[in-house]
Amino acid sequence: THDFVVWRKELRTITDVGAFRTVGRNLVTGGAPEPVPVAEMSAAGFTLARTAPLFGRTLVDADEAAGAQPVVVIGHKVWKERFASDPSVVGRTLRLNATTHTIVGVMPDRFLFPENHEYWIPLRSDPTLYPRGKGPEIYIFGRLAPGISMEAAQAELTVLGKRAAADFPRSNGTIRPMVMPYTHSITDVQGTTLWMAVQMQAMMTLLLVIVAFNVAVLVYARTATRQGEIAVRSALGASRGRIVWQLFMEGLVLSVLSALAGLLIANVGIRLASGIMEAEMGTPFWLDYGMRPRTVLFAIGVTVFSAVIVGVLPALQATGRRLQDTLRSMSSGTGVQLGRTWTFLIVAQVAIAAAALPAAVSAGWGELRGAVTKPIYDPTRFLLTNYRTEAGVGSALTATDSVTQRREATVRLGQNIQALVQRIEAEPGVLGVSYNVDVEGRRGRMEVEGVTMPEKLRGPYSIAPQGSEPKTLSTMGARVLTGREFDASDMDTTSGSVIVNAAFVRQILGDAPPLGKRIRYAGDEARGEDAAVAPSRWFTIIGVTEDVETNRFDPDLVAPRVYYPAPLGTAMNVELLVHTRDKATDFAPQLRKLAVEVDPTLLMGRSYGLDEFERQNQLAVRLGALMIGLVLLSVSLLSAAGVYALTSFTVTRRRREIGIRTALGAQPGQVLRALFKRVAVQIAIGLAVGIGSAAALELATGGEILQGRGGYLLPAFGVLMAVVSALAALGPARRGLRVQPAEALRADG
Repeated sequence: THDFVVWRKELRTITDVGAFRTVGRNLVTGGAPEPVPVAEMSAAGFTLARTAPLFGRTLVDADEAAGAQPVVVIGHKVWKERFASDPSVVGRTLRLNATTHTIVGVMPDRFLFPENHEYWIPLRSDPTLYPRGKGPEIYIFGRLAPGISMEAAQAELTVLGKRAAADFPRSNGTIRPMVMPYTHSITDVQGTTLWMAVQMQAMMTLLLVIVAFNVAVLVYARTATRQGEIAVRSALGASRGRIVWQLFMEGLVLSVLSALAGLLIANVGIRLASGIMEAEMGTPFWLDYGMRPRTVLFAIGVTVFSAVIVGVLPALQATGRRLQDTLRSMSSGTGVQLGRTWTFLIVAQVAIAAAALPAAVSAGWGELRGAVTKPIYDPTRFLLTNYRTEAGVGSALTATDSVTQRREATVRLGQNIQALVQRIEAEPGVLGVSYNVDVEGRRGRMEVEGVTMPEKLRGPYSIAPQGSEPKTLSTMGARVLTGREFDASDMDTTSGSVIVNAAFVRQILGDAPPLGKRIRYAGDEARGEDAAVAPSRWFTIIGVTEDVETNRFDPDLVAPRVYYPAPLGTAMNVELLVHTRDKATDFAPQLRKLAVEVDPTLLMGRSYGLDEFERQNQLAVRLGALMIGLVLLSVSLLSAAGVYALTSFTVTRRRREIGIRTALGAQPGQVLRALFKRVAVQIAIGLAVGIGSAAALELATGGEILQGRGGYLLPAFGVLMAVVSALAALGPARRGLRVQPAEALRADG
């Protein structure tokens, strides 16, 4: 908040400097309150967006002043659905938590700035109400001044950042302000997330290259089988241009049909994924996954280019200088010979498949294994709801609330939750109620006394902490395996007791006795302290509980967990878990009614059954695995088709040879070996190059791609490719053996 005030006053390279934060509010309309996201935003946000209101006005600077009357601007959808499109809505009121706001404006349809908001109230950012570094988290935005680049804006902001760091080293010493595109600051597409996207894109690109090579082989085979036809047409007077044009049009028709099918499938898939993400994640308004005109134009360009590749290039080769040789070979019966281009295509397709498919199989298998992690309880009978401190002590908390007010609100939240739990426990059909809370200072890298942490668990967020009460684990059906559960004596902020799950013991402690072991965090990331400066205090393990999740494929995919005693009244967020006798979601309306009776301003998040929670968590994983599986299947089929085309073409062109050898008494095995020899050499070379490349890449990345499975996955895939290739070649070879010698000699003689 302090920095925002300074930047808004002194920045010259950036105009319309403003800020916002998203807060939850209860929209009270006479019945049960409905939680809605509200944008606390400075008036500059509307200036930046440059969108005039449909009715009334937007927020102005005067609305941000201390003591100003509470006002709200509503979105078009809210105006239409809640106020029946009343044109005189300006001046009416609506209640957010316990505060009544006057509606001063209605924004036009599709205005959802800054993310997906439809309620806007003033952000009152008086820095005198907060100690430096203790204000609310806000997003600061602005518009580059005319003629100013991002580099120039960054240079000015860096100067202000260094000055603040020198004046206030405790709060600003380790902070480096950055200028970045607005959407990047909200959606966090940098760092690890960007690297993961690059890895996925690279893998999909390799798979598409495999498809392209296989299609090239099929087209090459198709054109090669028509060389005789092309030579005869040319001899009868057809011009080279006419033949090339015909083959181009044939390729264009095939490419257009393929492009239309691809665009249709892509559009359906994109809309399905967009609907799921919008429903489950509430994606920002600027993220539109629909098909863009430039995407269609790109597809058209690729279609024409593909037609050139599959039609023109083979046609030019077939009608080139070797046309007379083709006619002579037809008259002599020797047939068209396979060239180095053909050999290169076959070797390349097998090599690329052998290099890329093991990584895709590994990724797909890893996703599928993670998707089968299941809870030990019946998730349909558990209802989860989140409660936050914004409802506070009966009045809305805004950015001007002092630290004391927030502390009082946290205590009041705990009292409300305790009263609500008592009311819920008295309800028929409720088998149990427990809560989880956020725990502070548990975000650093974990250290275990006398134990070296596994590499994959050394990150600061690898082991998620969970604040629990004594009944939490038993409510979910997890038994204590050794030691004891939390009791009343542990429910204290100074308690140093923790409980770990069985996965924690398996993956970290191994054979070491868990009870009495101590853990701590290398630094309190909430305060930005380094591990060497402020390690947390030690916590002692007093019990080991069952895992609340199981994975029949790999127990190590169950996440290790640490449970901390967390009394109510000490946390700003509380999750309430209700165990019901029947379907949990049926209890949601009654839960909301009980919450209103306890405190009408108690801010309640959306209630959902844990089955829905599990479904949301695994939906993306399953979709990703399905996509990878479909791509793998198509690539495998195309690879087999390519090898099939190679062998079929070989057999067709060697019919005369087969007939002669058979007439001379050659055994079928001898003929098969002769037919397979060339194919086997090409496949062997391709497998060697592909597996060698995959092994080198796996070694260079430290085993990240195959995740330690390269020792058996690469050889297994090599064997699989060899078997598939042999099976694909077997059909054409057997068909060639059934050719009668006299028939072969008569056909080619």
